[in-house]
Amino acid sequence: MNSIILLCGGKSRRMGQDKGSMNLHAKPMITHVIETLIHVSDEIVLVLRDENQADGYKKFLKNLKLSENIDFKICTDILKDHGPLAGILTGFQFINRNKVMVLPCDSPLVSELFVKKMFKLSKDVNFDAFVPMWSDGKLEPLHSIYKKNSMPIIQKLLEENILDIKSFITKLNVKFINAESLDPTCRSFFNINQRKDIYKL
Repeated sequence: MNSIILLCGGKSRRMGQDKGSMNLHAKPMITHVIETLIHVSDEIVLVLRDENQADGYKKFLKNLKLSENIDFKICTDILKDHGPLAGILTGFQFINRNKVMVLPCDSPLVSELFVKKMFKLSKDVNFDAFVPMWSDGKLEPLHSIYKKNSMPIIQKLLEENILDIKSFITKLNVKFINAESLDPTCRSFFNINQRKDIYKL
């Protein structure tokens, strides 16, 4: 099936707490995401900030019902406080396939159909990455598919203290995909950035 790296770096300055562990409809936000992904992937690597965060997540994920066919791993950033690029690099080291989808923990409405469409479109062997793009040119780099063999590029960027993910994308042969066509409702891209966003769901 499919491999997914799920990034959950920790506390949001705006929210004042760890977003993935925030309750949405009586259960942690990360649980909503994983419960969707287990229907469309058989390998999920959850990348967390540090061991303290990992210990907390293990407690509320212990009741998560996972099939024996799903390889689910929890790991922590190999480079602390280096943002999503370091999270992707960490995830790559634990994932088995070359082609991997990267998703954030604060998009609880990501849909099975969106993930399936992305992986179907990613069969084009001529590209290193598959990135949703809106009509105004805005990208969705944390709802994208990358290849594990791009690890050396990330490593070099981090060594140069370049942390933004768009710098990574500029070094790849990317297929940009119309975001609206992937999810006409746009709900798969909805991020929880402020506490009031929870009440919109």
